This record gives sequence, C-alpha cells and structure tokens, in this order.
Amino acid sequence: MSSRTKMHSTAAALLGLVAFLATPVSAAEIVLRFGSINTENTAPYDQVLVPFAKAVEEESGGRIEVALKPMGGYGKPAELFPMVEKGAIEMAASVQGYHPGRFPQSSVMELPFMFQNSVAGTEAMMSLYKEGLLDKDYASVKVLGLYVLPPYPIFTTGKKIQSVRDFRGLRMRSPSITVGVALSKLGAVPLGIPLNMIGDTIASGYVDAIAYGWDSTTTTKGAGGKNLIDQLKVVVDAQLAAPALMVVMNRATWDAMPADLKKIVEKHGANLALESARIREAQEVISKKKVQGDPRLTSLAFNDEQRAELLRVTAPAVEEWKANMAKLGIDGERLYKRAKELIQQYKVAAK
Repeated sequence: MSSRTKMHSTAAALLGLVAFLATPVSAAEIVLRFGSINTENTAPYDQVLVPFAKAVEEESGGRIEVALKPMGGYGKPAELFPMVEKGAIEMAASVQGYHPGRFPQSSVMELPFMFQNSVAGTEAMMSLYKEGLLDKDYASVKVLGLYVLPPYPIFTTGKKIQSVRDFRGLRMRSPSITVGVALSKLGAVPLGIPLNMIGDTIASGYVDAIAYGWDSTTTTKGAGGKNLIDQLKVVVDAQLAAPALMVVMNRATWDAMPADLKKIVEKHGANLALESARIREAQEVISKKKVQGDPRLTSLAFNDEQRAELLRVTAPAVEEWKANMAKLGIDGERLYKRAKELIQQYKVAAK
C-alpha cells in the first residue's frame, strides 16, 4: 500500500470516527413534532406543555423525542390541526374555533354562560368525550386532552360597556363562531381573527373590542412590539363564554406506536387537559387583579340585574345552536342537557 493510500485510509477512518462520536448513542425511535399556539414564557407553555414533553422523553428512556415548539415554530395557529391530520407534524395544542364548522359537537362548551370555572368545564368536556358524545369531532385524530378556558372578559379600545345597548355596533374579535353568535345577539359585530393578527386589527381601527383572557391579553404580542393590553383602554368582567381547546395527535403515528410507548404518552397526556385548566384558572386570578389595578384601564363589571339581562338576550343563541345541530344530525338537546348536568356535577364536587 502506498503512503498516499495509507493517508487516505487513515483520513477516512478518522472521519468515520468523528461521525460516529457525533451521532447520539441512543437516537429516538419516534420523534413527535409538537406545535403549539402558546408562546414561550407563558404559563400554558412553560408549566404544562414543556413538563409533558420532558416527562414523556424521560420515562421512555429517550425512545421518544417530543420536539415541542411555541407559536409559529411549525406553522400559524390556524394551520396546526390540519398539519396533524395530514402528518406534517405529529401533535398540536390548538383551538377548535379556528376551524368553523369542523367541531360542532364540541361547540356546546362555547355557548353563553355554560360554566363559571374552567376546571369544572374541562372535567365536563372530557366526560362528554369519554361518553362518546364528542366522538365525531375527533375521528381523524388521537385525543390527548380537551379543555376550556375561564370565561372571557371583554376589552375595548375606549367604549365603556355598561348595558346591553352598549354592545350595539361594536366590531368584536370573537374566539369562535359559537361565541360570535352570542355576541351578535347582543348587537355586536363578531369577527373571526387569529390571535397573531389581533394587535394589527386593533391598531388599524378595524376592531373595537376583543373577547379574550385576562392573562393572554398581558402576554400576547400586539402591534409595534407591544402586548395587547397596551392597546386597550376598558375591560368588562363579562364572563360570557370561552373557547374550547385541544391537544391532539396524528392518528397514523399513534396507531403505529409500540404499546409500551402508547402507555407512556397516554399516562402523561391524561393530565394535560385538567392541568391546563387549573393553571389557566390560577393565572387568570393573578392577571385579573393586575389588570384591574392598572391605572391605564377603566375596569367595569356587570351587576346581577345586568347579568340577568345578558342571559335573557343571549338565550336565543342556545336554541339557534340546537337547531343547527339538528341539521347536522346531532341531538343538540341531549348534548346540551348532558353538558349542563356534568358541569353542575363537577362544580358541586369542587366545593
């Protein structure tokens, strides 16, 4: 063998050794690309999704890698669920309301004045799913968690809402069609706007008000690098309704997973919904106090008489929803009744 040949052989061997050392000793068998609508440094992302990802990776001994990314990491918020269905990513934490008409059964949880606490609402929603009353909505995916947020306050760019009449003509960002129907009964003009566009629509004057969470308003980026709260002037503790959310997985990926790894994902996924609700509820209390104490905002609330008026005016939205469900072959009366029973059951149990 010539000296040049020996040099080439030695170089090749060294390159091979470097490549071997650079390769992880135990590469993951399964990589779960996990897209989220939440941003980093928020309670839902840091306290729920990150711990879930770490727990699954650790218990699987590295056989599963959960490649979690915050909002925008894999796609826009409204793109995540279709990406999971198609297998472009394996998991997503998203909002049903981004897909009008796609989750009719789940929309029962978004009707006006369904629940006062997201924990009771979430337990009720998961029970509805386990009882098979939401099965058609999620036939294309594997459900890991379904939950609801605490009922939203209403923020405006300046108008003070002190009666039902004050909703008239307000162009309001609504988190879903179902919530939008209730707002329209009040005289508002509901608008479906993805959360990443809320700030720009407020800045342009296209939107006068938003139904949005206390905490989310302080953490969601608005226009000009500010948070949404910096673009708003009035907040009303309306507690009208809130959107449903989900954590889902690609069906084909789930079906192909070994049974022992499925158990690990399900074990930690079982807590996703309730833990999300608990943390959001606790965070809302903190942020609500902070926002209501902000001297830049005018803070309002409805008294019992005003709330009764809101309930009366929005009641037709429930009957309209039932009629729409009937057109889809869904027993809306049964679904609504069972949802209310479960919410009351979990509400009483929590006392």
